[in-house]
Amino acid sequence: MTTKNILTLMGAIIGLQGIGIFFGAESITTEAFAAMKPDPVGIEIGAMLHEAMAVMMVMVGIILLSARNLEPAAGAQVLIGASIGITLTVGQGFYHMFTTVVAPPLPVLLLTSAMAVLGFVTAIKAKGSAESAD
Repeated sequence: MTTKNILTLMGAIIGLQGIGIFFGAESITTEAFAAMKPDPVGIEIGAMLHEAMAVMMVMVGIILLSARNLEPAAGAQVLIGASIGITLTVGQGFYHMFTTVVAPPLPVLLLTSAMAVLGFVTAIKAKGSAESAD
């Protein structure tokens, strides 16, 4: 896979996740924190925080999509940064899954983990190709 393809894939998936989280913020908050039995004010606060996170995800998606036309070496740098950020995000999700009553969706965590691995592998290959060309 090329850096352009992976940047496109990551940007599209993260952007779509952000849109989904924005429009589903209230139900996501209600379901994820159900064990805490949040009252309406707690749900409203959680929904607003999910909406803020969603807009930031759309922003990251736009940045990744905008980086598609970079040279492969530069695209690889963007992929490394995105993959590190995704790894931190997934780590936080698994941390909450195993240490709190919050229930992040496992399929999303696994998909996002796969994206991070794909990003790292593609970036390493692109950097190797760029170094051999020099």
